[in-house]
Amino acid sequence: MTQKINVGDSVEINPRDDKTRQLRVSGTVAEVLTKNMDHPHGVLVKLTSGEVGRVKLGAESKITMQSVSRPKQGGSGFGQKPIAANLIQAGENHHIEFKRDAFWSIRFNKDDIKNHRPQSKELHEYGKNVSRIIIAKSIAAMLNASGGSLLIGYKEGKQGEPSEIVGIEREYEKLKDPSTDGYRLSLLNVFKDYLPSSIFNHLDKYIDLSFETIDDKPLCVIHVAKSDKRVFLNLNGAEKFFIRVDASTRELTGEEIVEFCLERFG
Repeated sequence: MTQKINVGDSVEINPRDDKTRQLRVSGTVAEVLTKNMDHPHGVLVKLTSGEVGRVKLGAESKITMQSVSRPKQGGSGFGQKPIAANLIQAGENHHIEFKRDAFWSIRFNKDDIKNHRPQSKELHEYGKNVSRIIIAKSIAAMLNASGGSLLIGYKEGKQGEPSEIVGIEREYEKLKDPSTDGYRLSLLNVFKDYLPSSIFNHLDKYIDLSFETIDDKPLCVIHVAKSDKRVFLNLNGAEKFFIRVDASTRELTGEEIVEFCLERFG
């Protein structure tokens, strides 16, 4: 069946670099890259976002998202920023972390803290601020290591459980401003409260915060650049130092901090 794809058409493509062939990205055609409108795998096009792939008509897909403009290399220090669907496809690693929620504890009272399961040392140490501090730790660890991306609103399945796109709208009711803007402001307040002023006062250099939609569910994507200075968090009056190790956040203490900083920052 001839597809008849023209510049300006709204289409859904499978990106050329998607090895799973399951990802679908929707957008507007900027350029038709093939003359063969009867290609068995679909017409090759370039979207206005820069994505290149073959048009899929009526195809089933596991992940469907709106295309997102990708900035050119340089300037901010972030380089080529991966879109949310590509982060999900890659899975958690040294540069990628997933969080289901960012503000799950901010309305907790003493009984909520006592009865919460699972219990944790962090929960009792930081109380209702624990969820905000967990986000701050992840950001600081990426700053101190080699940068990375934090995706909020996605639950990665553990021990055979299915992964799930849960979105961030469920958390809006916990915020003073129950909206995407309110969510952004709440994250900025996390950065202001826990990151050092040397980072927060130059936030655009180190952190890029954006929102994307997959399966009609909004997700928050935080891209973190590699810091050129040591980043300590101020937690309950104590300075804490975190790094990213494989797919986890780890706290360093004492001589570990000295050795790491000498090698990392010179």
